[in-house]
Amino acid sequence: MTTIKWFILTLVWLFAGSNVLAQEPAEQATSDSVERAENAGMIWFDRMSEALRSLNFEATLVQTQGDRIQPMLWMHGRHTDDLEVELLIHLNGADIRILRLGDHTSYYFQPTDNSYSLQSDVTYGLLPVAFYEKFEQLQPYYQVLAGRGMRVTGRDTQYLRLVSRDNSRYHYSLWVDRESGMLMKMQMMTPQGDVLEQIQLTSFQQRADLPVSLSDLRGVQRPPRLHDSRQVSSAQMGLIPGWMPDGFELQRSNHRYLYETQVAADYFLYSDGLTDVSVYLSEQSEQGLPPLAFEGPESFINTVVNGHSVTVVGKLPLETLRRIAENISTRTTPVN
Repeated sequence: MTTIKWFILTLVWLFAGSNVLAQEPAEQATSDSVERAENAGMIWFDRMSEALRSLNFEATLVQTQGDRIQPMLWMHGRHTDDLEVELLIHLNGADIRILRLGDHTSYYFQPTDNSYSLQSDVTYGLLPVAFYEKFEQLQPYYQVLAGRGMRVTGRDTQYLRLVSRDNSRYHYSLWVDRESGMLMKMQMMTPQGDVLEQIQLTSFQQRADLPVSLSDLRGVQRPPRLHDSRQVSSAQMGLIPGWMPDGFELQRSNHRYLYETQVAADYFLYSDGLTDVSVYLSEQSEQGLPPLAFEGPESFINTVVNGHSVTVVGKLPLETLRRIAENISTRTTPVN
């Protein structure tokens, strides 16, 4: 993409939150206006991350992924000793509850016995992990731009556009409550602008103190921490992903047995702070999956490279996953 095209697209994104395009020609805008929008965007993003950590609130929301719609109850607060507590309850389908106390997160599935706990100071499954941190760590790989806001659930909001700098990742639109800094709405989109996932609060009540429903959860019984003794060995295939988009770092790798097929595979987890991508490498077999590819909220590709079955899964464009899959390498360091 040429510099001129990128500049024009940036100007359009600045005003996407209100669905009103700039009235003056894009070429008349100055780089100063883009810089001001980016500086304001970083300030608002950091305010949002602080609100997600510090506010006492009760909210309801709807998460939409394609045809799947899931309403949820979301509560958060801090005890007087500063212990952070968060509770997320699915209101449709299976009874799923996620409880986080400090850095201990438990996932309850009823009536099955698949409940488990993790050591984590964020609640996975709702928002990207990086939304709970300052924008500084994302700045090398993403640009955040403040634009015109709109009303969401009856509240005035500030619009933010989170854009991948290399177009190898999904983009995000965020609407942040001007009064509290709370995230009111989020859309995850392809680089072409197709909405893949949306979260919108349908009610929001900020409290001066910890919500009553959260006050007695310290003593609730916790399920055991997730652990599988078969997954403790190191990777054994002698292969690694040879290419990743800039900013993705290896979080962990091991040799495991895939849950559904019990096929032995090397597993690699990478993250850029906002998005995770998982890579599975196994010996090719007749029982393996046929070549498959899907782009969506959670994209995946399954293919065969040099006699090995390669599966890549993550919230990334399909072409990015394809490039990862096609660059499996015996090198010890990623290729450029």
